[in-house]
Amino acid sequence: MPTYKQTVVSYPNPTKRFLFVHIPRTAGRFLEENIEENGFEPEQVIWKSVDGIEVAHFHNELYQKHFDDLFNIPHFTVVRNPIDRFFSCSIFLKRMYGDDIQEAMEDPMMFHSMLENFPLTQAVNWFRPQVDFLTDDTNIWKFEDGFGDDFCEWLSDVVGFDFTLTERKPDTSRSLEYLDDDHQSKKLDRSAKLVNNITGLYRKDIEQLYPELATPFEEGT
Repeated sequence: MPTYKQTVVSYPNPTKRFLFVHIPRTAGRFLEENIEENGFEPEQVIWKSVDGIEVAHFHNELYQKHFDDLFNIPHFTVVRNPIDRFFSCSIFLKRMYGDDIQEAMEDPMMFHSMLENFPLTQAVNWFRPQVDFLTDDTNIWKFEDGFGDDFCEWLSDVVGFDFTLTERKPDTSRSLEYLDDDHQSKKLDRSAKLVNNITGLYRKDIEQLYPELATPFEEGT
């Protein structure tokens, strides 16, 4: 998640800057492309690995450590239903561990062990809880609310310029195919056991961002 600055600045207007907090599997690449189409460029080499993590996917501890002048610029991000986000990212688990990992991922101990020891170390943040990317300064949009006119109006208000999207239809646009990967065979199965493990892993995401996903308390249980 880089900071961005304008590529062309008209005098006497100051250079506009903002921080895009890119949480993996939340339409980040689509937004990065559109941010550049709006005349902005990243101030960091976003696919470089620093402290073992890709700059593009820094969580709050790392971007506050390595990025300068964050206090007076807008911050924004997109969050996603944590269960949907996990299954979208599960294609990478199968790539790293093999196709026959469903039963192992349904076991609570193996589930946590396989995530903690994910072979591609710089990609650990792909499975990090989303709340770890946020601060009190982060403006939040939900993936489920789409990327239409409402999103453009919201982001324009956040960053202080007229933001437009050149591509609006995730179901048809080539550059958006990764958002809703239709290769279901490449993902883990959405079994009750695995969903239970995911829910436990992302408890804080659910509490703070998606409380509607919390299991209702049932008297006597």
